[in-house]
Amino acid sequence: MTQPPSRQPSRGRGQPTVFDEPMRAAYLELVRHGMHLGDAATQLGINRVTPRRQTRIDREFAAALKEARVVGQKVRQEGVPHDEYRYNILKCRCLRCTRAAAAGRANRRATEDPPPGEDGGQVHPIRAVVAESVPSFLLARAS
Repeated sequence: MTQPPSRQPSRGRGQPTVFDEPMRAAYLELVRHGMHLGDAATQLGINRVTPRRQTRIDREFAAALKEARVVGQKVRQEGVPHDEYRYNILKCRCLRCTRAAAAGRANRRATEDPPPGEDGGQVHPIRAVVAESVPSFLLARAS
C-alpha cells in the first residue's frame, strides 16, 4: 500500500520513510491495547515485518515493544470471561473460575458413559455343550 506523496519524506536513498516516529508510537499504542502484532501493522498500513526489522535496528523501540507486548497480553487476558477455560488455560485461580471448573468437571462426570455391564447392557454368556467336546477357542474365551 503506497502513501500519498505528502506523507512520504525521503530517507536520502529515494525510499520513503514508512515507519517514522509517529507511526511507531501508534503501533506501540495498538499493541498496548491488546492488538496482535500483525494486526496492528495491517491496521496502520505497513508490512508485518517492518516493526520486527525496526527492533533489530533500534534497541529503544525493541524495549518499548517488549513492554507493550506484556501490557497487551494482560489486556487480552482480562477480556476473557471468568470460566473453566480461564481456570484451565490461563491458570486463573479466582473464586469464580474455580467454581466454574468444578461445576464443569461434575457435569462431565455425570454425563460420562458408565462402564459396560453396569448399565444393563447385553452380556452374552458362553454356553458350552456338555455332551460334545468344547473347541479350544471357547475355553480360552471362557477363562
